[in-house]
Amino acid sequence: MDPTPEQRDAIDTYGDGIDLVLQAGAGCGKSSTLKMIAKSDPRRNMAYVAYNKAIAADASRSFPATVLCKTGHALAFDPRHLPRLNMPRQTAHAAAQALDVKRILGIIGSTPSIPTDVGPRKPMTGKIIMRAALDTIERWCHSSDPEIRKWHVPQYDGLTGEQPRTELLALVLPVALAAWADLTDETGVLKLSHDHYLKMWALSGPKLQTDVVLLDEAQDTNDVLSAVLLDQDHAQRIAVGDSAQQIYSWRGANDALARFVRELGAPELTLSQSFRFGPAIAAEANRWLRVIDAPLRLTGYDQADSTVGPVANPDAILCRSNSGAMGIVMEGLAAGRSVALVGGGGDIKSLAWAAEALQSGQPTDHPELMGFPSWDAVCEYAEEEDGSLKVLVKLINEHGTGPILAAADALVAENRAELVVSTAHKAKGREWPAVRIHSDFRAPKPDPKSGHILLPREEGRLAYVAVTRARQRLDAEAFAWVDTITAVSG
Repeated sequence: MDPTPEQRDAIDTYGDGIDLVLQAGAGCGKSSTLKMIAKSDPRRNMAYVAYNKAIAADASRSFPATVLCKTGHALAFDPRHLPRLNMPRQTAHAAAQALDVKRILGIIGSTPSIPTDVGPRKPMTGKIIMRAALDTIERWCHSSDPEIRKWHVPQYDGLTGEQPRTELLALVLPVALAAWADLTDETGVLKLSHDHYLKMWALSGPKLQTDVVLLDEAQDTNDVLSAVLLDQDHAQRIAVGDSAQQIYSWRGANDALARFVRELGAPELTLSQSFRFGPAIAAEANRWLRVIDAPLRLTGYDQADSTVGPVANPDAILCRSNSGAMGIVMEGLAAGRSVALVGGGGDIKSLAWAAEALQSGQPTDHPELMGFPSWDAVCEYAEEEDGSLKVLVKLINEHGTGPILAAADALVAENRAELVVSTAHKAKGREWPAVRIHSDFRAPKPDPKSGHILLPREEGRLAYVAVTRARQRLDAEAFAWVDTITAVSG
C-alpha cells in the first residue's frame, strides 16, 4: 500500500537525519509507518524497542533484517541473571524470612503496628513489611532516580494519614535498601525480577550499538527506559505512540513522547487516518479526545463499516476493574458460555485469597488490601470510596470467595471462548469485531466545592482506549454520562 501524505511526511523527516516524535492515533498505522522508515534506509542499523515480547516477536518477522527488534528488558538481559530469575516463586513471607526482616529492623518481641484510617491499629508483620519493601523497589526500578527515596514507597488504601505514613516509612525504607543490596549481590537470597536487572542495566549507563532507535508505545514508557534511550546521543531517535493512550502512570509509566519533544527538541508529526474502524467509531473516539483536550482527531476509514449502538452478543466486554471483569465472567459462565479473561484469572484469585485471609482474621500482603486490619474495615472503606473496592466487596459478599475461585478456574483460552472479558488496561493494543463497554465505568461524582463534575484525565484516556478496541460494532452506552463532564483534572 502506498504511504498516506502523513506517512510520507514522517519518512521524509526521518531522511533529514533528525530526532522525531510521531503521534499516532488508534489504528493509524504506526507499525507500518516504522517499517516504511526502516525500508527507506537499508544502510543503517536500527533498534526497534517494543512494548512487550509478543510485539517484538511480530516485528522481528516483518521488519527488515537491519532492524533488531527487542523489548527494553531483552536489551538489558544478561544470562548471568538466569539462576536468580529461575529461583522458585518466593512469597513475601518467604522473602522476609530469607532476608531476616526482624534482624534488619532490630525487632525483638512484639510485632510493630501502625494506625489505620478505619478500625484498630494494624499489625505490621514481617510479611507485610517485606511486601511494601518489594513494591517500593518495583516503583524505584520504574523510575530514573539513582537511589531509593521515601516517595518510592507506595500509598496504600487504609493507610493514608500523616502518622501512619511516617510509621510505614520508618519500617519499609530500611528493608527496601537491604533488599536491593541483596538483589545486586551475586550471593543474595532474594528472587530477581526482570525489572530488577533492567534497573541494574540502566544504572550502568549502557550504549546501544545502533544508528537509529525506534521506540514504540512511547506514551507508556517507564522513566528508567526513557532515560537510557535519551542518553543514546550517538543515534537518531524516533519515538512513536499516542499521548491520548497514556494509561499506566499509576504504575510509574510516563509519556516519553512529551519528554522527547522537551529534551531533544524533536519535531512532532501526526498519524490521524485510522485503518481499524470507520467514521462512526472514529466519532466516538473523537468525543473522548475532545473531553481530555487532546490535539489529535481521528479520521475513520471510509471502507470500514462500523456502527455505535446496542450490541446483543459482543465478542469482548471491557471493564474498568478486575472486580467488574470477574462479575461479567461469572454471569457468562452462569449462562453456559465459554469465557476467556485476558491475562488469566491470577489477579482475581489473588484478590479472593486476600479477602479470605481478612475474613478469617489474618493479615494479607495483597497491595490493594494490605492496608486494612479486617474485612469489615474494607467494607467500611469501600462504602466511602465508591470505586473498584466497592465492586469487589459487593462481589465477594454476594457470592463468597469459593464460587469466585471456581469461576477463575473455569476460564478457557481465547481461541476457544464465545466471550472474551478484559479490563480496559489489558485490552490496550488489542481489537475485536464487536465490543461492549461494561457499566463499572461509573460517572464521577460532582466536586463538593465547585459542583462541577471533574473527570481525572487518565480516566478519559482509558475511555478512549476502550472505545477504540472495536473494529465494526461498539456498544458505548456505559459512557452515556460523558456529556455531563464539565472539566478534566490531572
